[in-house]
Amino acid sequence: MPQTLVAEQLESDAGLKPYSCLPCRQRKVKCDRHTPCSNCVRAEKQCSFIPPVRGKRKRTKVPKEGLHAKLRRYEELLRSYGANIEPSEIGGDDSDFEAGSQVDVEMTEDTRHESRGEIASIAPKEKFVTKDGSSRYFDSAPWSDLGDESNHPEEGGIAESTDGSNVSESGLFVGTPEPTGLVLNAHSQIEDLASLHPSIQILPKLWDIYVDRADPLMKLLHLPTFWTSLTNALHHPQQISKSLRALIFAFYLATISSLDEDECQSLLGGPKSIAFARYKRAARQALIDAGFLHTSSSMTLQAYAIFIMAVRSSHRSVTLFVLSGVAVRLARKMGLHRDGTSLGLSPFETEMRRRLWWHIIYVDFRMSDVLGIKPSSDLFSGDTKRPINVADEDLSPDMVDPPPERNGITSLVICLIKCDIIEFIRKLSSPFTDDVRLEILTSSDITLAKKDSMIGQLEDLLERKYLRYCDPSNSLHYFASIIARSSICKMKLFAHNPRRFANSGIKIPQSERDLIFANAIKLLEYVNLVRGNPIFDKYKWQIGTHYLWNTILYVLIEARHRKTGPEVDRLWHLIGVVLSKYPQMFEETTGAVYTTLGKWTLEVWDDYLAATKVEGLPEPPTPEYIKAIRRCRRPSGGSSSKSKAPAESGPVPANSTGYSDIQSQGQDGDPLPEFDATASYDFSDLLSFEMDPNEWVRWDSAQLLP
Repeated sequence: MPQTLVAEQLESDAGLKPYSCLPCRQRKVKCDRHTPCSNCVRAEKQCSFIPPVRGKRKRTKVPKEGLHAKLRRYEELLRSYGANIEPSEIGGDDSDFEAGSQVDVEMTEDTRHESRGEIASIAPKEKFVTKDGSSRYFDSAPWSDLGDESNHPEEGGIAESTDGSNVSESGLFVGTPEPTGLVLNAHSQIEDLASLHPSIQILPKLWDIYVDRADPLMKLLHLPTFWTSLTNALHHPQQISKSLRALIFAFYLATISSLDEDECQSLLGGPKSIAFARYKRAARQALIDAGFLHTSSSMTLQAYAIFIMAVRSSHRSVTLFVLSGVAVRLARKMGLHRDGTSLGLSPFETEMRRRLWWHIIYVDFRMSDVLGIKPSSDLFSGDTKRPINVADEDLSPDMVDPPPERNGITSLVICLIKCDIIEFIRKLSSPFTDDVRLEILTSSDITLAKKDSMIGQLEDLLERKYLRYCDPSNSLHYFASIIARSSICKMKLFAHNPRRFANSGIKIPQSERDLIFANAIKLLEYVNLVRGNPIFDKYKWQIGTHYLWNTILYVLIEARHRKTGPEVDRLWHLIGVVLSKYPQMFEETTGAVYTTLGKWTLEVWDDYLAATKVEGLPEPPTPEYIKAIRRCRRPSGGSSSKSKAPAESGPVPANSTGYSDIQSQGQDGDPLPEFDATASYDFSDLLSFEMDPNEWVRWDSAQLLP
């Protein structure tokens, strides 16, 4: 363009208005922006240039959450409450997914920011309050709407009481005629608990024993921090908190429970029975002083959980079931069923809460199975993750980020194996069911192929995570490997239990008999290994007999069918080795299960002798244990002797299935009515188990867990 034209254009544009005149805007025609404009000149109108006023921008609507995105969000909420559901496979467009994801992200971010405060809003109608090591969780509408500590229903707040009054606990647990569980006789209270602290010279020895024998079986304490608190408490016993005092005396009691007589005499200067009784009273008193029934302190709950483990050999299973139920309720009240990451807690506190919650789950889960009771739905209503595989040295109260998980075996290995078993049972159970127990393996609703497949997957998991790292020279590694392998054997016995063929008209296939026989033999070998190897003596205080008696029943049934052969010859030797570990089997007046198993053992042995004679084989010499059983199983007393309490762990009375019921009848202070304990065990012979399913019901004992 020529420069003269450009200059003229610039001069003409210089006189133009930056906006249209008012008449042109109203008529919605193009204005040439001259003064006056050509449109107004032609229309003979007054041309006026008034600056336009910009209208308010319309607010953009928030994108509506799509149906599929909403479905995904609801599925996540259900999973957070423990529901076992498959992810939705319904397709959807990208806009729906993005809208739903945006809502989820916003909710997650809001929760993360708010949960860092003292009062965290976890989800609608949920509230978590924490203060001074205590916590309180609300998930019901009336209380979760309250905004501060002064308004929620905890009497005196969530921190432990400082006035020393425990009126409710005193009225409930003191003044009964005899001590039972946590109940104290009015004359058995200890005035000065500080006098029972051991000397500073003995404490390191007790500590080493606890770390070696008790800690790997429960992993409730963070050893470095607890050792610091423990040593400080011995220097200033009058200045420790009630929660810490309860934890310390629970530690003493668990350590004494794991001692043998000589060790107790050497360390504490007296018999184990006296030391155990003294520190049991002290631990109960410390728990009551800490207000354990209304506590919101995780430290007090730790003490209570250790107390239950320490007294399990001196109380019936039903008592332990009730005590563990208290622990479940306290844990729910503290929000232990919600993972610490969703509550905004530190990595250290999150991990310690996980350990405590999963321990409580396992104890109550096991007691429910022992008694044949459906487990509490509280156990599986949360989202608490399993503990991570780290050593105590990897954790610190000051840490900001969680430590990396270790590969291989740590001191947490036994607890992690228990978690894997519980998770296995949960996956095998139907969705949305709270009937989570090993008995699901006997259900006809699940095909045998699926059971075997899932058991195989669990076996591979345990092998990959733990067993391949085991060092047989390390007692903990060796013991953990036995627990894992024996658990697989027990599950296979549950899945292939011969009782499913009773009264069905179907002959048990030989392949099934071989599988049952092989796994039952393995279990007896594991029992012999644990009971006979001195390196496992330190764990005997927590080893029960809850699965042994069913296993002996299985091998006796199979021995009767097989009659003779190398396998049967080895079996009779193995049975003798196992039974020799239980002297109650050779007492004239003994428990119902000992009496019945002794009777069956003699019957099958007589059949074995008859079969060898028929086949022309040389008669085998009678083992000493067969002679001993025959001497005490007189014809007149085979089915009429009454159960009495043996000195050590053994089988249970006929009316129970627990591993510790027989250990101290009457110790709970509420003895059962007199009855003939063997009456319900008066079976005709072992063949009745193949004909009548009710025989299995009568024999049904503890469900199997390590």
